[in-house]
Amino acid sequence: MVIDVSVSDPVSVRTASHGPRLLRPGVPADAQAIAEFQTASWREAYQGLVPQRYLDRVTVQDRAERWHHRLATGSRRVAVAEDDGVVVGVASWGRVITPDVPPLELMSIYVAAELRGTGLAAELLHAAVGTSPAHLWVFAENWRAQAFYAKHGFRHDGYRKLDRDTGLWERRFVRRGAR
Repeated sequence: MVIDVSVSDPVSVRTASHGPRLLRPGVPADAQAIAEFQTASWREAYQGLVPQRYLDRVTVQDRAERWHHRLATGSRRVAVAEDDGVVVGVASWGRVITPDVPPLELMSIYVAAELRGTGLAAELLHAAVGTSPAHLWVFAENWRAQAFYAKHGFRHDGYRKLDRDTGLWERRFVRRGAR
């Protein structure tokens, strides 16, 4: 069952070693804050993994336009984690029809560096896909993310693809049964 995070239902979550945070649905007005957060997160988390030329090309303005479109059209569902009004995490998901995998795709999870390991990523994952069968793509060299997804029942199914933007290989992880 997918947990439906709706605009009228923000929830307070308490993560290990940290106080409560607000977890709520993203709305178009969040696009700029999400873009700023995602851009900073990418530059920190993917330093040394993603080619620097790609990281240097990523702009907040471009990301803000993409997030605004996604949020305004509903092409992605988005959950935002806030701490005192500041974005500290975001997840996005949607339905993608791909043969042989569940149609629910987790498209992204980003958590502030200082909050990694606190349980916030698990809260975002749960808000996005609950315990439902789902799939996702992760950079082949992102071992930390792969371990996180494996802990939550996802397994590499042998498929991989080349990300055209970064030139890096991605591995597909699938969770077939409800957990």
